[in-house]
Amino acid sequence: MQKKRKLELRDMVMIGMLAAICVIATLIKIPFGVGAMVHLGTAAVFIIGILFGGIYAGLAAAIGSAFFDLLLGFSPYTIWSFVIKGAAGFTVGVVARGLWPELIVGPKWLFRSCLGMALAASCTLGGYVIAWWAVTGSVSVAISNMPSSLLTSGVGFVVAIIIAPKLRQILHKQ
Repeated sequence: MQKKRKLELRDMVMIGMLAAICVIATLIKIPFGVGAMVHLGTAAVFIIGILFGGIYAGLAAAIGSAFFDLLLGFSPYTIWSFVIKGAAGFTVGVVARGLWPELIVGPKWLFRSCLGMALAASCTLGGYVIAWWAVTGSVSVAISNMPSSLLTSGVGFVVAIIIAPKLRQILHKQ
């Protein structure tokens, strides 16, 4: 049984820094469709989840994605991104690592990471289809943006699979 843990100042600072990484990674983007884009923000969310767990990834993804939307003129999507990306980050983090940054050793971590990213990508796809439909008022626009969501998650998956193991080794040495 895991004992309960509260967010400490150190956790809040780390979550803030990770949220900033989400914003910066999302800035590396290619517009695609109406209100959709292919970006590296999803890769950042996946990597944060794999390395730091559900609490850190969920909060960093929610705050970072919402902040990005506010800063760059996607304000109709701000609340949607907060909820959708927060849920995606929490999902990948909990499946890959648990609630907090506790190390999972052995070959299980790779399987758990892939499963977490697949579940998070499904959460993101479903959430943004609903968001695009609500914001644009068009089901066809929402459906036409599905490839960009899948492509963004696919790129995020590949980047995370390449980078997370290397960062994981560095953090494990600390």
